[in-house]
Amino acid sequence: MSAVRKTQTHPTSPKAGQKTGKKTMSIGVVIERLREEFPDVTVSKIRFLESEGLITPQRTDSGYRRFTESDVERLRYILVTQRDNYLPLKVIREQLDAMDSGQVTALLSGTDAEPMISADKFRAPAQTRLTDADVAQQANTSVDQITELTQIGVLSPDSSGLYNADDVQTVSTALALKEFGFDARHLKSLRNTASRQADLIAQVTGPVAKSQRSTAKQQAEDLGQQMSALVVSLHASLVKKELRSRLD
Repeated sequence: MSAVRKTQTHPTSPKAGQKTGKKTMSIGVVIERLREEFPDVTVSKIRFLESEGLITPQRTDSGYRRFTESDVERLRYILVTQRDNYLPLKVIREQLDAMDSGQVTALLSGTDAEPMISADKFRAPAQTRLTDADVAQQANTSVDQITELTQIGVLSPDSSGLYNADDVQTVSTALALKEFGFDARHLKSLRNTASRQADLIAQVTGPVAKSQRSTAKQQAEDLGQQMSALVVSLHASLVKKELRSRLD
């Protein structure tokens, strides 16, 4: 679904900072309301969106944020748009401004480009701690395979030698490639390519994370997720193009 269609069919588009006079809620209540649909939402995330001008909650005399139902719906729209399309915040802000001014179509800055892989895939994995045997069982393979993938750097256990939920998917993908003839040398080459791409992204996100802003870490994480999705999408497009040229 394109961002235009999503904007047109979204049930509500409350204006930033809209004051309805209705009951308000704390930021903690807002997080509880959103967490079932968006498990990764945090206080820092909401503060970051506020600092970027996408939401404007009310403030009490003592400075505490108070949110209306309209604020929650606006947050939900932002989070859904990030999760499903992962448009840059600048584009989401343009969409919100367009809706606030009564326009029915989102502003896409003349581009229909969307990542082939959602940036939501690059969020931190669930806090699952798995042994090599656990990973082998869930990926339907042997512990020897887990050991081999670890030795060539495709898997990277933590300091305790444990793995996480993402590693299960990594193993399954690596095994699927092995079925096509990819050996340890090929997989290690792919790992090295990923490492170089991560280094490029870190050159941008590193300085952001080290800034003095209270939302620096959240901003760096969001930026890293967005860039990761775009880099992988571009890489996939380039691989497809190169493959077509060889087949032709």
